[in-house]
Amino acid sequence: MKVTKSFLVLIMIFSLFVTPFFQESNKAEASSSAFKIAVLPDTQNLASNHPEIFRAQTQWIADNAEKQNIKFVVHEGDITNNNNTPQWEVANDAMRILDGVVPYTVLPGNHDMGTGGSANTRDTTLYNTYFPISNFSGTETFGGVYPAEPDKYDNNFHTFNAAGTDWLILSLEFGPRDPVLDWANEVVASHPNHRVIVATHAYMFSDETRHNEGHAWNPHNYGVASGTGGVNDGEEMWQKFVKKHPNISMVLSGHVLNDGQGRRVSAGEYGNKVYQMLSNYQMQANGGNGFIRLLEIDPLAGTIKATSYSPYLNEYKTDWQNEFVYTNVELGTPNSDGKKPKYLFRDDFSEEKERDDDGLLKDWTIVDEGTIDGPSKWSVIGGEVVQSSNIYGPNVPAVDNRKGTFAYYDKGNAFKWEDYSFSAKLRATDDDGIGLMFRYQDPKNYYKLELDNQRKFSKLFKVVDGVETTMAHVAEAGYISDTQFELEIKVVGNQVQVYRDGIDIFDGPIIDDSHSAGTVAFYSWGNQSNYFDDVLVKGVKQSSDLLKDDFNGGKKRNDEGPIKNWTIVDEGTINGPSKWSVVRGELLQSSSIYGPDITAVDKREGTFAYYNKGGSYSWKDYSVSAILRHTENDGIGLMFRYKDPDNYYKLELDNERKFYKLFKVENGVETTLAHVVKPGYTSGANFELGVKVIGSEIQAFQDGINIFGESIIDDSHSKGTIALYAWGNPNSYFDDVLVKREHR
Repeated sequence: MKVTKSFLVLIMIFSLFVTPFFQESNKAEASSSAFKIAVLPDTQNLASNHPEIFRAQTQWIADNAEKQNIKFVVHEGDITNNNNTPQWEVANDAMRILDGVVPYTVLPGNHDMGTGGSANTRDTTLYNTYFPISNFSGTETFGGVYPAEPDKYDNNFHTFNAAGTDWLILSLEFGPRDPVLDWANEVVASHPNHRVIVATHAYMFSDETRHNEGHAWNPHNYGVASGTGGVNDGEEMWQKFVKKHPNISMVLSGHVLNDGQGRRVSAGEYGNKVYQMLSNYQMQANGGNGFIRLLEIDPLAGTIKATSYSPYLNEYKTDWQNEFVYTNVELGTPNSDGKKPKYLFRDDFSEEKERDDDGLLKDWTIVDEGTIDGPSKWSVIGGEVVQSSNIYGPNVPAVDNRKGTFAYYDKGNAFKWEDYSFSAKLRATDDDGIGLMFRYQDPKNYYKLELDNQRKFSKLFKVVDGVETTMAHVAEAGYISDTQFELEIKVVGNQVQVYRDGIDIFDGPIIDDSHSAGTVAFYSWGNQSNYFDDVLVKGVKQSSDLLKDDFNGGKKRNDEGPIKNWTIVDEGTINGPSKWSVVRGELLQSSSIYGPDITAVDKREGTFAYYNKGGSYSWKDYSVSAILRHTENDGIGLMFRYKDPDNYYKLELDNERKFYKLFKVENGVETTLAHVVKPGYTSGANFELGVKVIGSEIQAFQDGINIFGESIIDDSHSKGTIALYAWGNPNSYFDDVLVKREHR
């Protein structure tokens, strides 16, 4: 299929580079908890030929440290080009601008050691002359150096606090020696409550993999490799050090040329995600034009946003490799209980044992459904699973009911896996179908996530008894050709969520009850050279919280209406329409809308806002609580197990008419289930109203007291979402809505 589509491939690749792949995700504004780390990649050509640009970088950081909330500066090494005095003078002049303004650290790259920067030895005399330990030992952030070399700053660490979290920056020499990694393991292990950022010169390569055997510029190819303690490349650092710690969050590196960019997200042994990034601009005009990598870390939003800015040009790079956002990032105090999670399955395919006697995948079963250009060709090559056949069907234009090839994991009790997350790294050098399958039972029963670059779609399918149904569809290029990306699927109960590089593809959970258990699979359709790596399947427990909303921040508003993820329904016609808005962290309904008349005590028509996101209509047994306040004295309350305007339960309090009432509305007919005669609330005072509904039992509470004294039994409605209700009551306030799962 490559020959017939080559022109389209060129157009697709060009369009992806013109329009940044992650552009939309970068528009979100940071919260007040956000801070930045500035990263200086390979300034070697600036030190040798463009000292004014080097100085412009650090001057901008110093001038903007407070405004940009820059908490730390990291230099990734290759400070100089030829390890000579004139270039160290330039570097010293530029870096010392930061003294007393923002803390920083440096580390030696290969051009900062040995004769003329050749890295023939680990001689870092000039590095330590211009950046001695004494420059840093008196600062608040300094933590220590490699104790076997107490007079050298080659390997060092610093700590600082930002947004309520303790951070540790660990800087390691080019191709760190084995004893240095032993020390690094001790440093990280002795700071279990710190989130750790590792900086080293050579770690990531430009093909989105860690620096490994066969890669250019590998530390093993330099003279230092023959010294005592040897060297370690990126993959060796991962195996011996990085993956072993639950609190390592990032690895930053430079060194590599080509396009000088690369990134990878990997799960460590404790299930923690490690965000690994390469940035290097030295090969570009003017030694890189002074571009700085800025990492905006937002613990509240759970994001890491990367941008690349040049103070020299006063411009940003906006391509997908230089502007991107990681979401759903754990950024608070790390879990330090020292317990490794129990995985259902993990494999990085790094050993030959992954092959069976026939050279195919061990513990995986191959299924070929397509008949054109078959059979499939699955193998393990260089630590990755490769499917190199163009097998497909029924035809080239197909966008559903497609027949490709897949490999499913068939060992142990995999077919009994129920709630789990399934992640893997994928890469395709062609532009057709690639994806993952999950809760796989047999060739006629499973879920499938498929991305297609040529046909511009990401699709989630279910196949039940051989019949395929599309559950979700996004019309956009599914991936970038020949670029590794991560897919993660979380399937809990009847909820499915899908992430590409940490971004929710379908913007919320997809609800389906078709399959409750099953194994996982790799999938390929019409796509020569599909690669799969770093499979991780781990069990996931259902959270008890279904919804939390405190209406804080303007983000609770949307473009079309007053509140995001809530839908307004006005039933009353007198004094309408309703007026719902978010005011100072509370949801306010300020209209006096009501009906049918002012004396009504049942069959009343007011206004309500119901929650409409994700699987809320499938909520069954749960409790709902909220803080309510009213400055008038009419109707206010909660609705639950809401299906539509004609089917729900409603708890309503009225202060003027002195009642608490529990209603059911079924097919538009209202029936009173319970009634207490007394004032419903105190005007102007906050109170908590709650409902617990389990099976056919309903209990209602005000400030923890059971309103009706017993459970009310009714089985009219078994599931549905919740709503906030007001009748004839201007200035009705709602806050701190909480919906939790309850169990029989």
